Amino acid sequence: MLLERNIAMSWTDGCTPTRYPGIYKTPTGYRIRVRAINPKTGTLKESNREFEDITQEQAVVKQAEMRDEIRGGGPGVERPRQRYADYATSLYERKIALGSLKSAKSRERWADTQDLHLVPAFGDWFVDAITKKDIEEWKAAQGRRIKRGDYSPNTVNGWLAILLTTLRSAVEDLELERDPTRNVELLDTSDWRTYTEEEPGALTVNEVPRFMEKARELYPQHFAMLALGLTTGRRPSELRPIRRKGPTPDVLWDEGVLLVRRSETKGQVVERLKQGKRGRIRWLRVPLPEDLMEILRWHAEHLPEGPMRESDLLFPSETGGYRAGSCLDKPIRGIAKAAGVTKHLSAKFMRRTFQDLGRVAQVHDLVVRAISGHATADMQQHYSTVDGAEVRAGLAKVISLAGFTKDRQTEGSNADGSLGGGPGGESGDRGGDRGNPSEGGGAEVGKKTA
Repeated sequence: MLLERNIAMSWTDGCTPTRYPGIYKTPTGYRIRVRAINPKTGTLKESNREFEDITQEQAVVKQAEMRDEIRGGGPGVERPRQRYADYATSLYERKIALGSLKSAKSRERWADTQDLHLVPAFGDWFVDAITKKDIEEWKAAQGRRIKRGDYSPNTVNGWLAILLTTLRSAVEDLELERDPTRNVELLDTSDWRTYTEEEPGALTVNEVPRFMEKARELYPQHFAMLALGLTTGRRPSELRPIRRKGPTPDVLWDEGVLLVRRSETKGQVVERLKQGKRGRIRWLRVPLPEDLMEILRWHAEHLPEGPMRESDLLFPSETGGYRAGSCLDKPIRGIAKAAGVTKHLSAKFMRRTFQDLGRVAQVHDLVVRAISGHATADMQQHYSTVDGAEVRAGLAKVISLAGFTKDRQTEGSNADGSLGGGPGGESGDRGGDRGNPSEGGGAEVGKKTA
């Protein structure tokens, strides 16, 4: 049996030197002494141990192991292997504790991605056994699902980003010798179009008045919310927590100003905007025109008595709390159908349509970004859809300037040589809110804005 014990007294007592420095023969085995630099302290550290029932050759090996222990910062400890599912759970809990996943939406997205897509594929695997080939094979499987139309590459890239983040954290935390995520790239999305000619995800300039007239007629309780979203490009999550009164109102009625500084998801409010995590935009001060202020006043004045009227929120649910994230889904579908709009619209259509309205109205890009909160021109372009009539008008101006039709003016062209043309339900909230302001008193305001 191999015995080991530390030596506290003079360790050479009763020992016989061998031809190996630091190794001494005892009656039952060998005593070994080593000195080496400890990398954690940068100082010389000594270790003395006695082993029984070992040979001289084994003593030489033990001496080398003891020296390596000191140089490695301490006794070698074999780390227990962790499975992906266990590590992903611990990482998620740590991110929540450290505040890395700030919003309820980001926490839900992270948890759902792990539970529904990553743990089923890698959960039982040891983290240190996952290779780059395994990741690439998972990517290929998702690529086949994309071709079947199950998902978009942008969705899969979101899952892949969380997988890579998890494994890269594991490489650091578990001190793995190999990084399986090295040179793993996201899926190519250059040929993928989220928005198409048939489904631009936005209303044209000519469709907006019809849509808003039907909104005022069919869903007056949502009319002001839609009007504010369309005219300022606000996200639904930024509209729901707007406060009309209280200690810190977001609507400054006397000044005609809207303060956009909160975002709400699943009942949890974050006191910043989406770009705030990058330190660019934490709040916006948006001066509103009088027409829009009239709509908001009308809406606030016609909130039903009870929890909705007592709530500080501008768009409260029937119980006075936050409306559900899906509160506009059914109304938008109903309004679009009544207005003769056949394209599919989500609540994000307000933000996309705002970009197009601002461009057609010839509002400077800098002003449009200041209102919508887009940090870059690239992001503003991502949310924009150029209408055919707008393109036609632009080309007409180019041709006019180029003088292509000057010699044909006598043959029926326009006097200036141009080619013409121009730009031409239920709320579903948490409290079962239908939240209808009374149907009287708002018709003229709605018509004026539409």
